[in-house]
Amino acid sequence: MSSHRIPATLAARTQQHSFAQSALIAGTLVLLLAMVCGWLLELGQPIMLAIALVVVVLTLSTIGLQLAFANRNTRPRDDAAARRQPASSSEALQDDSASGLLQGKRWSLDVFASIDAQRFAAVCETWFSWAGFDTRYESHRTSEGVDIWLHAARLPGPVAIVRCKHTPDEPVSLREMQDFQGVVANCKSAHGTFTTTSTYTPEALQFAREHDIEAVDGKALLRRIQTRTRQSQQALLAVAYHGR
Repeated sequence: MSSHRIPATLAARTQQHSFAQSALIAGTLVLLLAMVCGWLLELGQPIMLAIALVVVVLTLSTIGLQLAFANRNTRPRDDAAARRQPASSSEALQDDSASGLLQGKRWSLDVFASIDAQRFAAVCETWFSWAGFDTRYESHRTSEGVDIWLHAARLPGPVAIVRCKHTPDEPVSLREMQDFQGVVANCKSAHGTFTTTSTYTPEALQFAREHDIEAVDGKALLRRIQTRTRQSQQALLAVAYHGR
């Protein structure tokens, strides 16, 4: 359960309001007591009015002095508290992500080797979403990898299909490239991009060129990531190690 501190200004105003109420009540009681005493002592009307006026003036003066004194003492404390208060919880979380567990880490081929297929698919999805595409891949998982379908605004169907293959030690074969080309062919308006953490066999590369499929290996993807700003690279590292 989270706790919320009451702002100093709000607490001070509450105390001032309570004091004003107490002073008014006390002044009213004193005024009533003075009127009763005047009536018992059979004082004249001018004297009664003078006593009432004195009580009212004293009550209002007391309230005014107390409010002025409280405002003078509260404002410096509020300013100091504002200077000490952090900007916001979301900014603190952003600082933690930038300088916390990922501090000192850099993008390299070792990152691809240390993450699993699901994390690699999340990295690819994030990468293409930065280009302004609506990325969808949950319903397009295959035994050969994860297919990410890229959609653009006001265009029907996917504009591109990206297959993400996490195989650090095995190159993508001709058969895998042919299987992917069959998926792309079913979407006539879609362009195909095969992305892997590994490499491709010569036959797979030749087939990709013949069918206008972009083949991106681990080194090429790493070079693209390293063209991004330091902040963007750290954000992508966070996706690789901690998810979206």
